[in-house]
Amino acid sequence: MVVRYLTSYSYRLFGSYFSKRRAKYFDLRQELLKTRFNISFDMYLSLAVLCSLLMVAVGLLFAILVVSAFGAPDIIFTRSFITDIFKGFNEYRNLTLKIISVVVITGIFGVGTFITFLNYPKLINSNRKRSIDTMLPYAVHYMSAMSGAGVIPVDIFSSLAKNKIYGEAAVEASYVVRDIKVLGNDLVQAMKNVASTTPSYRMQEFLQGAITIVSSGGDLESFLKLKAEQFVIESKREQKEFLDTLGLIAETYVTAFVAGPLFLIVMMSVMTIMGGMNLMLMYLLIYLVIPVGSLLFVILVNSMTPEV
Repeated sequence: MVVRYLTSYSYRLFGSYFSKRRAKYFDLRQELLKTRFNISFDMYLSLAVLCSLLMVAVGLLFAILVVSAFGAPDIIFTRSFITDIFKGFNEYRNLTLKIISVVVITGIFGVGTFITFLNYPKLINSNRKRSIDTMLPYAVHYMSAMSGAGVIPVDIFSSLAKNKIYGEAAVEASYVVRDIKVLGNDLVQAMKNVASTTPSYRMQEFLQGAITIVSSGGDLESFLKLKAEQFVIESKREQKEFLDTLGLIAETYVTAFVAGPLFLIVMMSVMTIMGGMNLMLMYLLIYLVIPVGSLLFVILVNSMTPEV
């Protein structure tokens, strides 16, 4: 409810400005279509501006609290023609640095929020693409079985859309059904619309093949069986490649964050005992480098792991 109110209010404030600049935000419009958010680009950008302004207020408050608690960074200026020009600057240096710190922190909050909004659809589409590619082989098998039972294509897509176990593949099927039953398009045009807006190239290729078969009056059942077998082969190949890559990552992890740190810790301990090294480097290695490196490897493996 709050998001809906903010979206409506922001659109009343900034909607007309962005509506006149459709061509400038063409890429964002395409990304939003692929996310299936059901929000126009001018509404989305209006919400982005409003949230950025709100974050500017939050950033201003945060910056004032930080500067009041810790002060501004102390910058030492060497003698130069700049300091000669502004001879009286040192009297107001602390105040000026505080103002600059507040402005920078506030700007980071505001600009960072707007940039996050601009890039958020790309992140969503990346996750959707992976989900669609993962579930598509199973969805095509389901469609092939229904086609073999004599179900017409529209009902196949409708049944697939209702099966949420197929994840984002079912969402794409639901948009085919929406274009047919709500917008009044035929099956071919509905598949063309979804093919042009899906983030998955594999789904796009499948729909384009289905369009050719349906348009030419070909055997859809044979096509679905062929694509199902093709996707199974590709899935097995991708899983094998993933396992090979995972093995390489595991070897790298053991070398860089198990054997390597143990060797360094032993070497640093000996050097510390001999009085030739500060313990701070060992603390950084144990409490910072190893945990952060391990966390990055976990994130890397999680981002590469296919959703099965």
